[in-house]
Amino acid sequence: MTMNRWPALALLAVTISSSALAQENLELGKMWTFERPPLAYLKDEYGFAPTAEWFDRLRLASIRFGRGCSSSFVSPKGLIMTNHHCVRDGITKVQGGNDWVKDGYYAKSLEDEVRVPDLTVQQFVGREDVTARMNEGIAPADDDATIAKKRAANQAAILERAQRDNPGLQPQVVTLFQGALFELYLYKVYDDIRLVFAPHLQTSHFGGDPDNFCYPRYCLDFAFMRAYADGKPVDTAAHYFRWCTGGVKEGELVFVTGNPGTTKRLLTHAQMEYLRDLWHPMQQELVDNRLRIRKDLVAKDPSLERTLRAEILSIENSQKAYRGYWDGLLDQSLMTQKIAAEKAFRARIDADPALKAKFGDVWDKLAQVAERRRGLEARQRFHTFGGHPVLALAVDVIRAGRAETAEARDAAAKRARDNAAAIGTIAELTRTEFLDHVARAKRWLPANDKWLAAVLDGRTPEQTADAFAGTELLDRQKLDDVLARIGKVWDGPMAVELVIAESIRPLVDAAVKEAQELQRIEETQGARIGQALFAAYGTSVSPDATLTLRFSDGVVKGYAYNGTIAPPMTSFHGLYARHTEFGGKHPFDVAPVWLERKDKIDLTKPMDLVSTNDIIGGNSGSPLVNANLEVVGLVFDGNIEMLPNRYVYRAETPRSVSVHVDGIMEALKKAYDAERLVKELLGQSK
Repeated sequence: MTMNRWPALALLAVTISSSALAQENLELGKMWTFERPPLAYLKDEYGFAPTAEWFDRLRLASIRFGRGCSSSFVSPKGLIMTNHHCVRDGITKVQGGNDWVKDGYYAKSLEDEVRVPDLTVQQFVGREDVTARMNEGIAPADDDATIAKKRAANQAAILERAQRDNPGLQPQVVTLFQGALFELYLYKVYDDIRLVFAPHLQTSHFGGDPDNFCYPRYCLDFAFMRAYADGKPVDTAAHYFRWCTGGVKEGELVFVTGNPGTTKRLLTHAQMEYLRDLWHPMQQELVDNRLRIRKDLVAKDPSLERTLRAEILSIENSQKAYRGYWDGLLDQSLMTQKIAAEKAFRARIDADPALKAKFGDVWDKLAQVAERRRGLEARQRFHTFGGHPVLALAVDVIRAGRAETAEARDAAAKRARDNAAAIGTIAELTRTEFLDHVARAKRWLPANDKWLAAVLDGRTPEQTADAFAGTELLDRQKLDDVLARIGKVWDGPMAVELVIAESIRPLVDAAVKEAQELQRIEETQGARIGQALFAAYGTSVSPDATLTLRFSDGVVKGYAYNGTIAPPMTSFHGLYARHTEFGGKHPFDVAPVWLERKDKIDLTKPMDLVSTNDIIGGNSGSPLVNANLEVVGLVFDGNIEMLPNRYVYRAETPRSVSVHVDGIMEALKKAYDAERLVKELLGQSK
């Protein structure tokens, strides 16, 4: 297999003008893939003509961080820049009796850099179009289940060959345009990642949840890590972003590179209505309740704050994000834009008899799936284990006893033993979340629902939850005894959780089976939507985000909001003013070191900035670079207007929010005395 295939850039051009796409409301955003860069668009929009070498440097300096963030190399010695909120969990693992998340950390020498376990970064080094191989053997008459099965087998073969032909690299098959295209991406993985610098939590998270997804902002949400190989810093001299002292000016062209997580801009109007009416209301309720439960626990037992802090911050972020996504779907103007775009898209297909014969029915098929999902949603969410690990364990025990083959029995028994050994969560948290699950199930499921009848069976939810406490299944020896005794016919009295598990297992399996069936149909029909899009619009549009590397163009620009104007950049003046205006009360309290050293800080220096780059969750930690590939900022958030772009792209007011490089440098020099790090970033170290 020949990899590192990058297309001849001169051959790639936008086939339909941006104005034509705008007229049809079919702008799908600017999350461009590196194999299909919109060269004609960049030339027409900015007068910018990047070379193949420019794209290679941009790609190789940009790295995926962990399992859901972005980052970049910013020195020739493997120094990595990302967000503080992307490394908090890792810091928690290595801080021991310290509280580095809250108080910050600085390694004054290489020897002080601390390895974070279970953390990797991935560098995108090669790719190949494998669309034909993914579709190999698929016949026009194949049903959705057969297509899914053949594609899964083809993918397994592609990955197996890629691993054999490219030892030391990690392969991934990437689905683009919902399955119209498939790419094989290869990654170089670095698994020795060490903590170099992290500021105070309050410095990175100033303004807390009230300011999250808002602007103007006054956060320095940054951190530095380093990649090592064979015990030494990785040599990245050939691919890193140099530091741009002075940053960037209003109106200047900038690029974001990173790994946006998920957008759903190719969904049909019917699919979006299902999400609006059912999925999002249930998801919002779940997230709201999970956050409330944790905050209540901390209020009752403050000692749990350190344990639950990172989780609470993460759920707060999710809560606001989901609310913003849902608000977008509730915005009639957004839905009107979607309807108009879909109408124009279908008209293009219907105007061509061949395309109409091939794709004309796809919207109706997806509407049927959306209708079936409406009937499934509550069962899929609540015909589960209710978030209780003991009930999940009991279901695995029952599955082991009812397995048709020895292989299935052994697999279920292993899951049961592994689950039993892993149960060690806060007991009150587990109990409360189970009670919340039952309460929400009562609201969304019919009164005669079989799951509710099986779980409660005349008991109160509290009595059911209490029956799980101290179960013999948690005792490893007793669990083994139960697994040895269970068979086609139970030979003795069953514990409450096993009685419940016996009844709910078929319900759980049925909900999962139907969800998988609908997923297969959506994947097949979604691929047809993608194919139709290519047939109608070519490479004029970018695919939905897939947590794989993209680049996005934009300019530094403020915007109108709340009857006034948001500036393109904020400054340290605003940070201290906000502290004063809120009386220094959390979450608008400046960390003590910043109060002590206020006289040293240049208050005119910029802290944060906004730009028109297209981002979504997963772009956290993305570098913001200028046309010379110098880093001018670090993406850490978007404004609240950005969130509906998950479903329908709008360019007018959504903004990426980044930390300004001058704000980072002011912090390193004057608040944290990080001289070694400053010299490395400025290219002054040996």
